[in-house]
Amino acid sequence: MNRRWLGCLIALLGVTTVGYTVSIVAATPEDMIRRPFSCPGDDTIAPKDFKVLSVRKWSQGIVAMYSGKCPGKKSPQSVLSYRVVKRNGMEWILTGIGSHTIADPKRKDDKKLIEYGVGRTAPKAKERHAVFYGQVLSPNVAAVEVTFNNGKVLRDKGLDQKVLLVARGATGICDVRVLGIDNQILQREEVISKSSPIVGNTCQPISGQL
Repeated sequence: MNRRWLGCLIALLGVTTVGYTVSIVAATPEDMIRRPFSCPGDDTIAPKDFKVLSVRKWSQGIVAMYSGKCPGKKSPQSVLSYRVVKRNGMEWILTGIGSHTIADPKRKDDKKLIEYGVGRTAPKAKERHAVFYGQVLSPNVAAVEVTFNNGKVLRDKGLDQKVLLVARGATGICDVRVLGIDNQILQREEVISKSSPIVGNTCQPISGQL
């Protein structure tokens, strides 16, 4: 039953996904984290080569990132997934989950410094959060800094070649800055424009990519 719920909550939309608040509880965070996610589009299929890539703390609990391979049209697809878990008394509750497909490694882009996805809770959720998750692809990257659309700026040094950030109260992100040594900007991408209809958006436009 739990797998069925999890599968229904995974939505694939380019590099952007949405996670929803759900009523799945566990006695320990390990019980929640070690459960494999379901492949996008089919809650009956568990990914092959399932791995827990990274586990981080956030203000209300923990967030974990996973990898696995799911069936594709022509060949298996590599998928990244995340799971946000919150502590509620003596129990741990799953509050968000999402996935995105990783680009085909055969089509390697040497200019691509990071691979990432963005997830968020449902617009009407009582407690909102946005998630930025991905992998560092270049050794020149010293940190990744993300501005969320509620004004919060969070940074991940990607020491394990993984990036995993949760911003409470946010519904999306404004821009992503990939930083090198001495905080120089190697790459910058505006994700949500100032004209975004999302309520509470504080994003300011930037002058293109640097």
